[in-house]
Amino acid sequence: MSKPLTDEDLQVRAAIDGRAAFATAALAVAGVLVALLDRVGAPPRLVAVLGPAVALAGLSAIGVLLRDMRISRFYAAGCVVPASYAGFAFAALAAGLFAPFLPPARGGPSSELVLWSFAGGVACAGLIVGPLLRRTGAFSVPDLIANRFPNLALRFGVVAVIGAVGLLVAIAGFATAATALSEGMGLSSRLAGALIGVVVCFVLAPGGVGGLVWASAGAAGILLAGLALPLAIVWIGGEAPPLPVIGDVTAWAAALRRFGEWNIGAASSEPAGPAVVLAIVLGIGSLAPLLTPATSTSGGKAARGAGLAGFLWCVAFAALAAATLALSALAIDSATRGLRPESLSPSILSASGAGLLEICGGHPGGAAAARALCAARPNFSGILNSSDIVASGGFLLLALPALRGLGGALSGLAVAGVIAIGTAISAAGVQTFATAFGHDLFYRVRDATAMTSRRLAVTRALIIGAVALVAAVLAPLAPDPRQMTGLAILFGAATVMPLLALSIWPRAEGGDAAAALLAGLAAIEAYIFFNGGVGSLDSAGRAAVFSCAVSTLTGVAASFLHPADPAGRGGVFALGILRGAEDMLDTDKGA
Repeated sequence: MSKPLTDEDLQVRAAIDGRAAFATAALAVAGVLVALLDRVGAPPRLVAVLGPAVALAGLSAIGVLLRDMRISRFYAAGCVVPASYAGFAFAALAAGLFAPFLPPARGGPSSELVLWSFAGGVACAGLIVGPLLRRTGAFSVPDLIANRFPNLALRFGVVAVIGAVGLLVAIAGFATAATALSEGMGLSSRLAGALIGVVVCFVLAPGGVGGLVWASAGAAGILLAGLALPLAIVWIGGEAPPLPVIGDVTAWAAALRRFGEWNIGAASSEPAGPAVVLAIVLGIGSLAPLLTPATSTSGGKAARGAGLAGFLWCVAFAALAAATLALSALAIDSATRGLRPESLSPSILSASGAGLLEICGGHPGGAAAARALCAARPNFSGILNSSDIVASGGFLLLALPALRGLGGALSGLAVAGVIAIGTAISAAGVQTFATAFGHDLFYRVRDATAMTSRRLAVTRALIIGAVALVAAVLAPLAPDPRQMTGLAILFGAATVMPLLALSIWPRAEGGDAAAALLAGLAAIEAYIFFNGGVGSLDSAGRAAVFSCAVSTLTGVAASFLHPADPAGRGGVFALGILRGAEDMLDTDKGA
């Protein structure tokens, strides 16, 4: 059962509802004002820029308004966030993780495989791992491991692994948000990265997890508006959305054929087996940044409700995104098929010059360059066909308002939605890193007597330092967010999931968990060595699943090398959690 709410908790919830209503009203008013500017003839560039600017300002304001000096609020949002809001935040973080994998994309596994694997991982995180983590009373995965297994070596290892996972997720989200901001507002990549870094600091440093959860919920709202409003206008105009079963099936089939002609999205150029699916499910299911909203709820039942709500919102976002991608693909088809390269619209040529659209195998930015590039292709007849133009998933998601002539306000809102979810998942990664090193390493290992103010000061300094580090990595290296997210998922499947499983194994003790972590790391290194590296996604999936199995079996086998102690700390904790008890750990949330 969830813990009973005190009068103070009820007052906090009332304040939360008021702030949520105010934020919703403010967003609606801002959207109406931007739309009015669009209608009265304001410069299109200004109108398109206002949407992302309002979104970034709103996310920053949420973090500042939720500033707090209490440990329970900073690391767990006071455990009073209603399940509906936590679920909305969970959906935003899941959408931020999936954003780099939007179809169509060249190479890698099929879009269908990635989608179903992500769905399984999100369901695992929201309905199983998240509620179990909340029932323990821990406010993070390292906090759970440190309390369940009082082993110094294990604590160092878990902090290092979880910190690395957090940084990888932060880099992926940062790249997603900065790229969308750079393309949407016409900023340099360096300036866009600096702005995203400032917003992440404003979201996290004042209020920690409270700022993260509410900023993520706000990001979900912005994304929902950015996807739903253009589709609603198209639907009101008498055109059903291209979706299977519930929409225009004919248009949906035509969009799929379009993707097939591009040779992307419909089929994989790299075969992927069940190991990849299992690795993604296990990795996302144990991904520490994605589990953060569950720890902010009042108990295991509320966390499960948040997970269910979040999963349903993810389904809604997937349907909206699929309809948007299909409509954009059909709009590009009608705007380019049968034309000569030099007759393409300026917006199409501009998107090509920005690298968002491929024309005849390249990215010409003008009519003359497009004509010359296409003329050099073998067997080019002078007229464009389906195989001559290929769009990225990000462009298809954001370009629908421009392609259908719906105005700059809706274009800016769509861009703002992607920026918001990218910023949210980046903030979740930074918070995971700062909590691991600022609390689980500094407080539990370095100085267990540290005052609240000192502990929070260290964590806030780490937040700012992590943001600076992520920005420094992004500037010279420009990492692929898909690779960063994939590495985080594989690390989670190979090392974190076995430790979470052992935490509810009654016989397991600290030495057993430490042996499991070392065995898992050694297994993945050995797999890479004997197989000559991880050259394909399928090989990486097998390596992660193999390491997960070795780690789990090592921990279980080691637990039989010593007598079981049902009355000991581990036995009482595991049996209590499995029987439905709440808050079995003394996690020091800031009394």
